[in-house]
Amino acid sequence: MLPRMNSTQIVPIFATDRMAATRHFWIDQLGCQLSFDHPAYLGVRTGAAGAPELGFMLPDADAPEPFAGAGAWLSLRVADADAECARLRRAGLTIRDQLADMPWGSRRFTVVDPNGIVVSIHHPIPMTPEFAAHSK
Repeated sequence: MLPRMNSTQIVPIFATDRMAATRHFWIDQLGCQLSFDHPAYLGVRTGAAGAPELGFMLPDADAPEPFAGAGAWLSLRVADADAECARLRRAGLTIRDQLADMPWGSRRFTVVDPNGIVVSIHHPIPMTPEFAAHSK
């Protein structure tokens, strides 16, 4: 067996030609913090330096095609999904999936960013016995 990878950070990066709308959504509407601000690359994080981070880049030689907008979900754990949902509604965001308790142990709602990325915003709740049996 090969040795396991030891990484200190994973940063998903999406190529996009919607940089202004992406910046508005993640910074102005969701309230994320800037970690990198360049015309060709936007880095956002959910807290202080070292917090989970997400990147958006203009298409270039490394990633010539923008993200096609299907199949990507990101999950953001918050202290109170109900409060976040109310805040984002007041900010004018469209809620894709309304608040609901999920059997795998989260109370969540979803919104969609300008690139088609579904963002699940949740807080933990007890899992149903079926899902708890699979938790490690």
